[in-house]
Amino acid sequence: MVFREWLQRMEGSVQLGFLQRSENPQMSDQQLWQEADEDGEWHFQQTRWSVHSAWTAVADRPDARDGVFTFRLNEGELFQAAIRVRFDFAKWSQDNYVLIPAAVYNGNRFRSKPVPYPPIYKDEEDLIPDMTTLITDIPRLTLTSGNSLLEVTTQDAATPAIGVFSPALQKAFWLLTTTHTEAGTTGIVMEEQHGYSEAVITLSAPSMRSDVSKGDHGATFRAGDCITLSVRLYITEASCIQHLFDRFADIRKDVQQPKAMQHQLPFSEAFATIERKYNEMNWHNDTTYYAVGMRENQYQDWQCGWVGGGMSTYPLLRLGGELSRDRAVQTLHFLFSTQAESGFFQGMYTQGRFYGDGFDREDSERWHLLRKSSDVLYFVLKQIRYLEKAHADWLTPLGWIAGTQRLADAFVQLWTRYGQFGQFVDITSGDIIVGGSTSAAIAPAGLVLAYDYFGDQTYLRIAEESAEHYYVYHTRLGVTTGGPGEILQCPDSESAFSLLESFQVLYEYTQDAKWLARSEEMAKQCMSWVVSYDFEWPEGSEFHRLGMRSTGTVFANTQNKHSAPGICTLSGDSLFKLYRATGNKRYLSLIQDISHSLMPYMSREDRIIRSWDGIDLSPGWVNERVNLSDWEGSACVGGVFAGSCWSEVALMLTSLEIPGLYVQPDTGFLCVLDHIEAQVDAHTEEAIVITVTNPTRFAAQVLLFIENESEMRGQLCHDLRSGGKLLELAPGESRTIRCVTESFQLVN
Repeated sequence: MVFREWLQRMEGSVQLGFLQRSENPQMSDQQLWQEADEDGEWHFQQTRWSVHSAWTAVADRPDARDGVFTFRLNEGELFQAAIRVRFDFAKWSQDNYVLIPAAVYNGNRFRSKPVPYPPIYKDEEDLIPDMTTLITDIPRLTLTSGNSLLEVTTQDAATPAIGVFSPALQKAFWLLTTTHTEAGTTGIVMEEQHGYSEAVITLSAPSMRSDVSKGDHGATFRAGDCITLSVRLYITEASCIQHLFDRFADIRKDVQQPKAMQHQLPFSEAFATIERKYNEMNWHNDTTYYAVGMRENQYQDWQCGWVGGGMSTYPLLRLGGELSRDRAVQTLHFLFSTQAESGFFQGMYTQGRFYGDGFDREDSERWHLLRKSSDVLYFVLKQIRYLEKAHADWLTPLGWIAGTQRLADAFVQLWTRYGQFGQFVDITSGDIIVGGSTSAAIAPAGLVLAYDYFGDQTYLRIAEESAEHYYVYHTRLGVTTGGPGEILQCPDSESAFSLLESFQVLYEYTQDAKWLARSEEMAKQCMSWVVSYDFEWPEGSEFHRLGMRSTGTVFANTQNKHSAPGICTLSGDSLFKLYRATGNKRYLSLIQDISHSLMPYMSREDRIIRSWDGIDLSPGWVNERVNLSDWEGSACVGGVFAGSCWSEVALMLTSLEIPGLYVQPDTGFLCVLDHIEAQVDAHTEEAIVITVTNPTRFAAQVLLFIENESEMRGQLCHDLRSGGKLLELAPGESRTIRCVTESFQLVN
């Protein structure tokens, strides 16, 4: 099938062209478009070009075609210009779902208001339980009739790609490219025309967004210059939005692949460094809790949930020394002292005063981001269960038990009254202030643990009903919102991973296959937030100096367009558990990328990370910025501000919950997640012999998880660490081990 006929499956066509931006804002830009198969000599603005396009089939990808477009300037000079590839769709609909990974979900086609940072709801029309999604002023397609224009760069995306699901055509379309050409960063432009009946997707090399405040500049082309823009198109049958995500999960690394993993810092040493930092900097003797930051403002003192309050205590209890365990318990005592009349927990505290989550609203103190108390319910129960199981002399304080039950009851009452959890509630009354969203996406997981601990069937019922609600109104629609407290309801990764956690916990405790299927759907949506390639940092940037890899970092949301080390704020062990339940190695590969990428982003004595304003980050600090995008300005790409944040908690949770080496003795399969090396020396039906090497400068305690492939799907493991074994390695040491089911022996 020739390419033109193949693309007609999406009622599409391709054109190539040029754009030259006028230096006079009163004058129009100059453009030229011609059919993509018109090879030969082109003339534009007194320049002469040779233009060539080629399409080829892709081995092992029958639904894909590779396109290579070459523009060579033979004569003349062209300034402030870009070469462009344009895909026209003649049968377009506003019902089409448009996805740019980590940047655009459902075209970001929601109500929008230009609200200054940090955004909070101000209009009475938005202070209702049944509110439709409201986002800030981010790139988006419009809700109203007429034309629509959405412009981003490939650096805004976790994968340089754009996808479309067409319900009318029952097709999914993916366009993958690379972040850069010889001309610079590539732009992605989406236009809807003629009352949404037609649409155009354009790749521009370089990016030339129409908003001049973005600072885009066209390239200067001189005789002899040659620019090549490469793409890969996929067109596949699809009957729902999820099929668009399903195909993306298979192809996200097809065009721009990551580099090899670089082993620098074992999980155990990274944890030990942050533990020291927490005891030296996050703890003050005049308080009785671990702060979430350096206490430079109320946001960096105490916040429950979200950024780590009452969550950092879990890895410190389990992996920390006696001092850390004692202080973790004191922190939990403090947490329960902040419980409000509603049963939910006060969101912020500093210097003897509680602060609400309403920012500059006059009634800010009554606002509570429900995501925070959702995290608390889940993590408090994990900690209580651990303490009671691991320490025979431990007696859980009655106040903790009563407070946890009050919190679970508060969620039950909220659901019973509204049939939803909402995003913001009144901290005193528990009434919903702003409804909608998936802010409390991890609440079903917390309620399942409450059912397991207290034995009240009501908790499990509400967990299933609320998870079903989230699935129908969010997963099936391909949008999760409301996790962070300062983005209104822009799509975000935090609530996506929280919802995955809830679905997976429901499967573990109910063994209902529908929750496993929904976990898989959610995991594939989560993949769209995780960077799939290694970005080329600008020369002179801090990350270029340090040789940072971007693969496995996680974009925050569509407003704050930075990637980050780790998931906010989870280890991602749900992905490992999902692999064990399904055997699908894509989930294992994803958690391998996420967990391994975290460690180099921690500043340490022998490898200090310096902020963009020249401040050295203290050892143990992890900053949330992994700026691929120029959303904070081009000077901030590949740099960080001087700050300590939640990523440290994500790292500690990773050190606790993610195995460093996974081994299947019966199949001979192994997967390295920690900063170590492993190779198979021998394999029989009964055992596998492996040499494990620690190539780093630091001692390593490696958590091994060993099981037979033939048995893994029938063996649930709520707590991966308790099912693992530790292997200690000195710096540079290699040990040979013989692994059988669930155990290993040292050979030398």
